Formats: sequence, structure tokens, C-alpha cells
Amino acid sequence: MTIGNRIEDLLNEANMNRNDLADRLKISYSAVSKYITDKRTPDAETLNKIADIFEVTTDYIMGRTNQKYFRADETISFHSKGKLSDEDMKMVRDLIDRLVKDHKEEEKKKN
Repeated sequence: MTIGNRIEDLLNEANMNRNDLADRLKISYSAVSKYITDKRTPDAETLNKIADIFEVTTDYIMGRTNQKYFRADETISFHSKGKLSDEDMKMVRDLIDRLVKDHKEEEKKKN
């Protein structure tokens, strides 16, 4: 899958259209269309913004992985090397969920 294919799939999953994405990115409809048709590649800043909008990883958009979402459990487990109990892991997951929810609410207030 190309970057354009992935962006188009993300738009469909989010029930958004190209105009919606252009508005959110503060760029032209034409630029978004060129990304989707692979006539142009988003720069790093735009790629990060797209990933933030759809809450996916930039690696997913670029086709480096098929895993769309950041998986905190795997990262925490990898870095802690089993030092966290199941209860500690639950607490960390709950904290991350709360931070993500707070962040989304703040983003909605900005828009």
C-alpha cells in the first residue's frame, strides 16, 4: 500500500473527506489530493499532523508497518523487562488512557 492509499483508507474509516483533512491540516484540497494520488509526498511536519489527526503512527502511514496504533503495553513491557507487576501495568495503561483522553479533549477545545 502506498502513502496515498493509507491516507485514503484512514479518511474512509474516520468518515472524513479530502476537504475535511485539508481544513484540519490548514492546507489546500489540491495538496491533500496529491498526497492521496501519490503525486506528492507529505513533508515530515504534515505527516506528523496526519498521524495525530487519525491517531496512528507515522510508520503506518509510510508503509513501514501494518500496525496502525502505538501499543503502550508492548513498549512498557519491553523497557521494564518484566519489572512491573500486572497491577502496575494496569495502572500505567489507565494513566495512558486518561492522558490520551485529556489530550483529545484539549484538541477539541482548540478546534
